[in-house]
Amino acid sequence: MDRKGIIGVTVAMAILLIWQFWYAPKFAPPLPPAAQTVAGSPAPGAGATLTGAQPGASSVPASTTGSTEATVAAAAPENTAPSDWPFSPQAAPAVPENLTTVTGPAASYQFSTSGGGIRRAELAFYPVDTGSNVDLNLYGSLPIGAIGGKWGDAGNLPYAVTVHDGNTVVCDRTDPGGLEIKKVFNLPFSLNDAQGYHVSLNITFENHGATPIRSGTDGYYLYIGSAAPIHDNDLSSYTAFDWDAAGSSQHTDVNWFSALNFPLTPIVIHPERPIYTGFADKIDWASVSSQYFTTVITSQNGSPGSGVWAQRHPLPGAENTHRYSLEGAIRLPAFNLAPGQSVTQTFDLYAGPKVYGVLKHLGGGQERIITNYFSLYGMTVFRPVSVFLLDTMNLLHSWTHNYAIAIILLTLCIRGVLWPVQNKATASMRQMQAIQPRMTELKEKYHDDPTRMNTEVMKLYKEYNVNPLAGCLPMFIQIPIFFGFYRVLGTAIELRGSKFLWVHDLSQPDTVFKLLGYPVNILPLCMGLTMVMQMSLQPKTGDQAQQRMFMFLPLIFMMFCYNFASALALYWTVQNIFSITQLYVTRKRTAPVAVKTPVTKRRTR
Repeated sequence: MDRKGIIGVTVAMAILLIWQFWYAPKFAPPLPPAAQTVAGSPAPGAGATLTGAQPGASSVPASTTGSTEATVAAAAPENTAPSDWPFSPQAAPAVPENLTTVTGPAASYQFSTSGGGIRRAELAFYPVDTGSNVDLNLYGSLPIGAIGGKWGDAGNLPYAVTVHDGNTVVCDRTDPGGLEIKKVFNLPFSLNDAQGYHVSLNITFENHGATPIRSGTDGYYLYIGSAAPIHDNDLSSYTAFDWDAAGSSQHTDVNWFSALNFPLTPIVIHPERPIYTGFADKIDWASVSSQYFTTVITSQNGSPGSGVWAQRHPLPGAENTHRYSLEGAIRLPAFNLAPGQSVTQTFDLYAGPKVYGVLKHLGGGQERIITNYFSLYGMTVFRPVSVFLLDTMNLLHSWTHNYAIAIILLTLCIRGVLWPVQNKATASMRQMQAIQPRMTELKEKYHDDPTRMNTEVMKLYKEYNVNPLAGCLPMFIQIPIFFGFYRVLGTAIELRGSKFLWVHDLSQPDTVFKLLGYPVNILPLCMGLTMVMQMSLQPKTGDQAQQRMFMFLPLIFMMFCYNFASALALYWTVQNIFSITQLYVTRKRTAPVAVKTPVTKRRTR
């Protein structure tokens, strides 16, 4: 690469870094580490083996079971409760945590007496590689629906849990000061209710005391749950916290918490950040998500939230592997209750797969939990492309009932649309090849005068009506398509478990065996091989240094896609095969001859 090429690459990298750091969302500054301690809460992922029947349980339908886990401290923190949590948790004693399991049409929910919420949600139709089903909130320090102060303070207070009519769960407690908190979870009856993962939650606060209860100005926090990677090779950036305020969504993944240095330097951009906080006037919903699953809580009765917090924790046994879970909560409005007065707030809870159509059907813009992944380095240009590709892929799947075939058909459709553009680009590259001897002569003649050489080369292009950039046009068009596919195929749960030939799961690498501990993935190797074949058939343009540089592209793309979803390598391999076929067709045409463009003289009167 010559000096100009090196300068161009350096400038491009600098622009990319400036774009990333300048246009990245600005977040509220983190609190000091001392403020993040959740005293008295169980450690993330803590749990014990079920040991027997739940003592004192009320009658439970056949679809529910009761069990007891080891004692978990449900006492309030030793320090004084925060000012924004007035519910007198100091007097709460330590009690054993009892779990009541209620089975719905698509998931089983474990309700905990410690915090009065969903300790775990087991999804029936989504097995993990080990054969067990996916568990949501597996590493949560609190149950979904727990309420308390900042960072979960007083969120694990004891509740009484009862089940009514098979699908209604009531969690109830009364504080010594006379405040009753009643949570009513209405579980789905059928798969038609948001595909069986939609739960409505009503929380009622009632003052049974003789004096008014003032909640202060900060309100309370409702715990959303936790999310964590499911597979060993899941990218860390897929574990994220999203929230939406009046149609404007914010997206933060676990990497936000890590310390960051300026690339290749010891210059610290920011240290490790223990807590993420966000504030807005009208927060409609907040969620925690892994690659394919999410838990989202949406306010429904005109009382939107005003703040959020999120925190990450290392997965058990993964302290040195940079694998984390992420948990969060949404802050709800404050209220004042006179004696005998009550207030009820209603929420929608969705704990299930990230299906675009289902999330969109919820009606609050929750589909942005998925489309937030479709931006790249802050650029949202890939979002509409990704949504179009996802919708088209699902449409083709409805006809073929196979996602691999749908991807192949979609690739052929895209390449068919680009056929005229590719033909024009190939013709332009062949014209460039025809005038290559003249360009070599000019470079040798004016090698001591780069300015004159560039002027003469441009005159040559104009003389023969050659556009040097026309050969790059198909690549520029395919870049948003490629990255759109990259984002879609990395988050589309529709591909999870889809099979094709030797591929057991299109959402995972197609590893057939391991060689010396390294996975051997067939589709990325086929992709690299077909790229080399395609480049060998294309007309050779530019100098030798540029041609050698382009030969590294197959290796770069292969490394980029090697451990990604095999569906992406399938798409790129199919489009390479299509391009090779098109190049064979165009090569049968007569080779172009360099012909000067006739000069037309203007007529004079």
